[in-house]
Amino acid sequence: MANGQSIILHQYEASPFAEKVRLALRLKNLAWSSVDIPTIMPKPDLMPLTGGYRRTPIMQIGADIFCDTALILKKLEQRFPEPPLINAGQEGTHSMIASWTDRQWFPLSVGIVFGSNADRIPEALRQDREAMTGRTYGGDELVAKLPMLKDQWRAHFSLLEERLTAGRGAGAGSWLFGSKPGMSDVHAHMNVWFVSRNVPDFAKACLREAPRVQDWYDRLIEIKGQDAESLTGEDALDISRHSAPRLLAASTGTEPQGLRPGDRVAISPDDTAPCWVEGELVSAQPNQITLQKVKNAISTLHIHFPRAGYLVKKLNSDEA
Repeated sequence: MANGQSIILHQYEASPFAEKVRLALRLKNLAWSSVDIPTIMPKPDLMPLTGGYRRTPIMQIGADIFCDTALILKKLEQRFPEPPLINAGQEGTHSMIASWTDRQWFPLSVGIVFGSNADRIPEALRQDREAMTGRTYGGDELVAKLPMLKDQWRAHFSLLEERLTAGRGAGAGSWLFGSKPGMSDVHAHMNVWFVSRNVPDFAKACLREAPRVQDWYDRLIEIKGQDAESLTGEDALDISRHSAPRLLAASTGTEPQGLRPGDRVAISPDDTAPCWVEGELVSAQPNQITLQKVKNAISTLHIHFPRAGYLVKKLNSDEA
């Protein structure tokens, strides 16, 4: 039965970023619980946990809420270090790879999925994603761009074959970096999984040209883990209300904006339409920022964000 120590993933099955986390959970064979959330807004049971942050997935452990897959994976590795998914001497490498897979390769995947399924994508989903990102995901223009998007996607995909060939030739193993699957494999797997699921003929054609990637991908999708316990959104809210966040020192490093604990700040992803989450600063470090007393959220939560990919601004007294 889930409690304040349980890993709770707020997600939906088709989410490619949730699949990243699910793969990490399988690799670590961790027990976890799942809250199935809507694919589009509104998300009434999620907003009290995030203060308006809407991206999928969210990880909850008691009254600690972790936003963004990059931070979720980092916290899983810190809190549950065995088996390790980051090899000694490769710290940071996986984050650089995630920047490539998420910010350069993934937008191509989305364009291909929406363009190839233009007549089957629900209108509500298309409008929701356009509102969230500020990009256009429909119409003849996107369909006309499909050949160019596929060319670009295949170019990124080919880097996996290059890396796997080089690694095996050097005796470095059959995974991207080493003899066991790790966090870099988790990040790189996402785009292949997403396109294979939604544009299978194109994905199969690419995989036929890349036998090492085909073998690598087949081995990844065969990895089994523990089945998730199903929770309702109200179950998760109840757990958050009866838990306390893990003790975290109120502190900041050398902040360019001079941020200090207790400041009212706002945070938003930098690659979507602005979606500011406002709260009181608890801690600010180069790679993580934590808020409490967040507007429109349960006040006792600690809500954590990564720094890379997120804008942070200090609020004036008349804005707070």
